[in-house]
Amino acid sequence: MSSKNLITLKTSNDMRSQVIKNIVQYVDCASNLIPLTNVDGKIMFKVVEYWKKHSEEGVSNDALIDFDKNLVKVDQSVLF
Repeated sequence: MSSKNLITLKTSNDMRSQVIKNIVQYVDCASNLIPLTNVDGKIMFKVVEYWKKHSEEGVSNDALIDFDKNLVKVDQSVLF
């Protein structure tokens, strides 16, 4: 995959993640950086972890349900 197809998301505590540009194709971002001022690195890590798991081939629905249940086992203040 070419790096020109990626953008960088930047969380409030300066963590960054590469994502497929098509996800945010309608965002005008000349620098390929989108500040996520209300998202810290722990939340972004959870989001990326979710994306990775749900993009794996051959994972059963039951396994994904279990994964999702465990993914959100965090303090409620983190989620909301």
